[in-house]
Amino acid sequence: MQVEEMNKNEIQNLEKILVKNYGYSIDFSNFRVFKNKEGKIYLLNKINVNSQILSRASYLGLYFGKIKRNEKIQLSVEGSQMIGKYANKNIAILDRENVERFMEGLNCKWVELINCEVNNFVLIKFGEDFFGSGILRENHIESLIPKGRRIMKELKKI
Repeated sequence: MQVEEMNKNEIQNLEKILVKNYGYSIDFSNFRVFKNKEGKIYLLNKINVNSQILSRASYLGLYFGKIKRNEKIQLSVEGSQMIGKYANKNIAILDRENVERFMEGLNCKWVELINCEVNNFVLIKFGEDFFGSGILRENHIESLIPKGRRIMKELKKI
């Protein structure tokens, strides 16, 4: 089996990690929560899934995030949007120019930090929207936007 459904204890641990890192956790009772071998977390609506599909699938549903060492979680873009509007910790507010840099996969600067820890994952916020997560360093934020989701400002000439 490539993915396996998380049990109640694992889900409770996930909720604790979210509260510890972002000050809020969503109610997972509405979802089936799966984890693959790499530690990636996927959410699926509570529907019947054929066990034959589970045995072959490497992922199911919405990619929520990945649990890292030291009880930290790197949220995906969608995961940051689900948690972000209720979070009260590890939020970096950016201006338009730096959000664009972040979405290009470049390091960026913050305008304001809300209860942030250096060398921890932070949710990237501009206005009322959340754009994913990055790593807060001493003087910048490292973008964690996957290459396939980056927005190119200009196409470089070949």
